[in-house]
Amino acid sequence: MQTDDHAVEEILAEGRRFMVPLYQRKYQWHDTQLIPFWEDVEAKAIEVLEGESRFQHYLGALILSPIGEAAQIGVTPRVQVVDGQQRLTTFQLFLAALREVAHKHKCNDVAEHVSDYLFNKLKSKDADKLTRFKLTPTPSDQEIFHDVVEQSYSKIRSRYGKHYWGGRVPKNTQFRVLRAYEEFYRLINHFAEFGSAELSKDDEVDGETPTIGDETDTSEAIQARLEAILTALLNRMKLVVITLGEDDDAQVIFETLNSKGEPLLAMDLVRNNIFYRAEKEEAEVEDLYHDLWDPFDHSWWKEAAPFARPTRPRIDHFLTHVLAAETGQKISMRELYAEYRAFAVPKGRPRFERVEDELDLLSSYSPIYETLEGRLDDDKDLHWLGRKLAAWQVTTAYPVAMQVNVANIEPEEKRKLYRLIYSYIVRRALSGLTAKNLNRVFQSLSQVFRENGPSVEAFEGYFAQRIGDSTRFPGDQEFRQGILLKPAYTLAPQTRIKDVLWELEEASRTKFYEQTAMPNGLWTEHVLPVSWTSDWPFEDGEFVERWTNDPKAENRNRVLHSLGNLTLLTGGLNISSGNKRFLEKREKLEEHTGLFLNKWFLKRDSWDETDIRERGEAFADMAVSIWPSSTVPEIERGKWDQPLDYDFPPLAAGGDTDLLRFPDQTPLNSAHWHIRLENQNISASTGADALEETLRRMTTGSPDRLNAVSGVKGRVRPLIARTAEELYPGRPDLVVFSREFLPGWFVGTNYSRRDVMRLIRVAAEACELTWGVDIHVEV
Repeated sequence: MQTDDHAVEEILAEGRRFMVPLYQRKYQWHDTQLIPFWEDVEAKAIEVLEGESRFQHYLGALILSPIGEAAQIGVTPRVQVVDGQQRLTTFQLFLAALREVAHKHKCNDVAEHVSDYLFNKLKSKDADKLTRFKLTPTPSDQEIFHDVVEQSYSKIRSRYGKHYWGGRVPKNTQFRVLRAYEEFYRLINHFAEFGSAELSKDDEVDGETPTIGDETDTSEAIQARLEAILTALLNRMKLVVITLGEDDDAQVIFETLNSKGEPLLAMDLVRNNIFYRAEKEEAEVEDLYHDLWDPFDHSWWKEAAPFARPTRPRIDHFLTHVLAAETGQKISMRELYAEYRAFAVPKGRPRFERVEDELDLLSSYSPIYETLEGRLDDDKDLHWLGRKLAAWQVTTAYPVAMQVNVANIEPEEKRKLYRLIYSYIVRRALSGLTAKNLNRVFQSLSQVFRENGPSVEAFEGYFAQRIGDSTRFPGDQEFRQGILLKPAYTLAPQTRIKDVLWELEEASRTKFYEQTAMPNGLWTEHVLPVSWTSDWPFEDGEFVERWTNDPKAENRNRVLHSLGNLTLLTGGLNISSGNKRFLEKREKLEEHTGLFLNKWFLKRDSWDETDIRERGEAFADMAVSIWPSSTVPEIERGKWDQPLDYDFPPLAAGGDTDLLRFPDQTPLNSAHWHIRLENQNISASTGADALEETLRRMTTGSPDRLNAVSGVKGRVRPLIARTAEELYPGRPDLVVFSREFLPGWFVGTNYSRRDVMRLIRVAAEACELTWGVDIHVEV
């Protein structure tokens, strides 16, 4: 038996066939394994991009048993995969998805490089046609696996379209190979286009993930991100490779390695290392353990941190934040044990004179972390910040908060710094600026605090040098414009918009009103409903349907999701008020709510765009005080006055002006839908027209694209079909909604605006078009 560790590249680069035995399970990885694997690769890719990759990450063991003809000249060697076939298959599926994303973005050199790790170069005596594949899985997986490895993404979507549901492969599918491939394609493509957004589950609104592009999302950046992902997998991931000899019993070794034991946490390894060194010091180990370590053995520390990514026990996040606060460096949680050893004994020389001092340091940070997490509330200011960071799902600010808390500065300055941290997060969100770089911002700010000490002066000096879209601290003018014009309901979803509205509620109260915590069960309500009816006329008394090209409807749509039209209600009141006309809704508000936010409506007889803007102005006046600004010079208006297209990347500079909006957000023409498809301009007044014309132009003259789109299927019907009846199986009454967009091809049109947008995007992706580059849609 030979045992050694190897990077993934070393394992896959060698010309040999990995044969999965018949008795092995078919591929079984579910999302519970796929997502942590992706997070590991993504984390390493970010380190590669930032030049901070210090440790390799171990992914487990691979047990190989050479097959007889391994030494024959002119024959590609074969090895049997005794254990580790699930990981090996995952690597291949990941590389296949990466290759296709590279093709999509025209990064052909990346795609060609990937192929070297998927295919063998045939030797003179190779007779088996499957020898060209690095991996030969079990027979039940072979056909779909080899198709995925060999075929293009569009052909896979077309051939296996019946296994898709709503454009995605369901989580519970029996075709795990296809699910893994699709998920990797989606995740890699998102990372390539936008970098690491570090989105939490709470970021998903109505089934969509809002992503805001910034100035770093260029074709060069996409190439660099794809190269970083490839480097992360091939060079930063390692396996322990065990190669068996002739006399080794493969089955015994397999059973031994797969016996069910309780896995060690990173903190278990840290603890063992600490007390091993304490014993060498001849310290009173039992006393140290009882006094300084025993509290960390409480079950609370082993629970997953609820507001942090990746999903890890609190103790792991705690130690990561402590190391970041103490060093000002970026700490990799996935190599936490290695990070801690490098901290405690840098270059072989102990940082602390005694292990007891080391434990004292960890113990001193414990109540700070517990306060941020809401377990303790003795420090009211820090507890307040912790609750705000929880609402906004931004635990990457913890190291900075820890540095401020332990600093030898006045309590008032600590309060100012806590407020500025919170203000920075809120101002960026409501100004429509990306949140994807918050981790980098707070890490580099912690480095500044580490070098110069925490202070308001250091904080403001740091942001005075950062004026780009991805990092700047929005000034008052930009913040006010964001509140008045940006769709706050979407930019700050769920707990975040409720936090904003509650802060405005408290600021609206008189000084004699008792301050209370935000009650549970509050809902965010649009005062003027999203789906308005004739009960909500315009200022001139007329009524216009929402999805028309009437300027009044356009004007209303622009302010519908803005802060001035939002309020808080109890769940029951939210449901009962619904889309009722304003006077009925006002009666409900007057009867059931005592919130100052809602007193605004009690003396009004109507509610329209003018009222929304007036309330928005009042909120903006309060907001600049609630969320104070840093003393950073205001950015010129032209730098940040962007279109209200917050779901998708804006057109590249130099794009056709027919598809843009003026800074005052007025459309350049009256058409409601503006689509740019590969240098073609499409204007349509309805979603049905937009869908029909886009599909026509997308597929005309391209049988491959038409075939790809024909594989797109929803839960009950396909996107396009050969007959109108096939579009609506079992529903002949709906056939009237079909349209023939090409001779012999039909598309349905009874979709909502949101559905039309999604269907255009799914069709574009099936045709391997890059959203925001090859196609752009503005509504």
